[in-house]
Amino acid sequence: MALVESFSGVRGIYDKDLTESIAVRYAHAYFTFLKKKTKKNSITLVVGMDTRPSGLKLSETILGLIDCSFIDVGILPTPAIEFAVRHFDADGGIIITASHNEPFWNGFKFLGPDGAILNEKEMNRVISYSKRLKDFHKIEFRKVSEKNTEAVKKYEDFILDIVGGENIENIKESKQKIVLDPNGGTGAIAKKILERIGVEVVGINMKYGEFNRTIEPTEDSMIYLTSAIDENKADFAAGFDCDADRVEILMKNGGLLSGQNILALVVNEFLSTSDNPKNEVVVVNSATSNVVRDVVVKHGAKIKEVEVGETNVIEEMKKVNSTIGGEGSSGGAIIFPSKCRDGILTLLMILSIIAKKQKKLEEIIKEFPKYYTLRKKLEFDSKKHDKIKKSLKEHYSKKGFEIKETGGINGGLKIITGKNSFVWFRASKTESDVFRIISDSDSKEEAKKLIEEGVRTFNEQ
Repeated sequence: MALVESFSGVRGIYDKDLTESIAVRYAHAYFTFLKKKTKKNSITLVVGMDTRPSGLKLSETILGLIDCSFIDVGILPTPAIEFAVRHFDADGGIIITASHNEPFWNGFKFLGPDGAILNEKEMNRVISYSKRLKDFHKIEFRKVSEKNTEAVKKYEDFILDIVGGENIENIKESKQKIVLDPNGGTGAIAKKILERIGVEVVGINMKYGEFNRTIEPTEDSMIYLTSAIDENKADFAAGFDCDADRVEILMKNGGLLSGQNILALVVNEFLSTSDNPKNEVVVVNSATSNVVRDVVVKHGAKIKEVEVGETNVIEEMKKVNSTIGGEGSSGGAIIFPSKCRDGILTLLMILSIIAKKQKKLEEIIKEFPKYYTLRKKLEFDSKKHDKIKKSLKEHYSKKGFEIKETGGINGGLKIITGKNSFVWFRASKTESDVFRIISDSDSKEEAKKLIEEGVRTFNEQ
């Protein structure tokens, strides 16, 4: 393994790839970047973290070495920390998190004054500065304001305002009951938010820092919640990753409502209530299922695909003045004025849809086109990356398929094999030496065939 440095931030195995020395370098590099960008002598930063055991050590390191004013919001979901930057009118923020990576990892997400993570160009500057810095020293006086309570309250108000008063009343009247599994992560704060609007919540794995499944919520990692749904007569179960920017839902029948279908549901609701859906642009990443495309087309709206990565979706949303977007492959919708995927907000929107339609989730999803999305995660020698990508492109080009590339040689490679089918390849920007393959089709057999061919072709390189 090695330190992962990309537009998604910096991640590594704590005390191996991500050492205190590297943390110091990156904190100073980001501080240098902000001072140059803002042209301010006095900088105010929000700092927060997820629940990994190494978070406090990294926070102490940062707070003791950067000469600026800190607003420490403590343990909070990534979307809440991003909102805190805007609420406190800070110049930026540092989130100590490795998101969906396992607990022995940690990392940093660096934020701009709007709370969004830095774009690729900005993050490249931070990475460049980190290689050049040589001298830094501990500061004698730390200017730190602790604002966890205020940050939580204002974030709750913010996301409930997006959901809207009428929808909240519908949720209250619907008397829904769910199982909530934050798996020891920051999503635990969702329980009080949900109970505030009348949802009965059965909390599982609620204690911070106690991880009882893999961090990334998937069908395999969440299947054990089926018994909790049955025993508590709940409607469904929701699982978060460690920083709660993604959510997956396990339905009462044991089926997983994946991030792809969750995004389709939220986009459909948004376009259904838009005054002029034909003027709306929905921005998604290139690995998003065609079920979202079909929903957008049904409403006469436009869809725009970009390179995978939250910052790429956000940047394009700004460019085309979009108010709805997301990454189906990463389990969370991006709903303006939020600047990131938000698992808790997305869950609230799903509850709102259920309350409005007065139907079970299983019944609602049957109204949507059925797509099958399969994933594989393969280890590889990163030195062979370019050769592998070129060989994959050549293989599928010879078969006459349409090929779409985003992000250049290091970005996604999407092979359109039919009107409703594709296979997608890309090296991970959050895990070192990992290649991801995704197939998507309205035919289960075709999706399986595409993923098997993709894996076989990849392994032949």
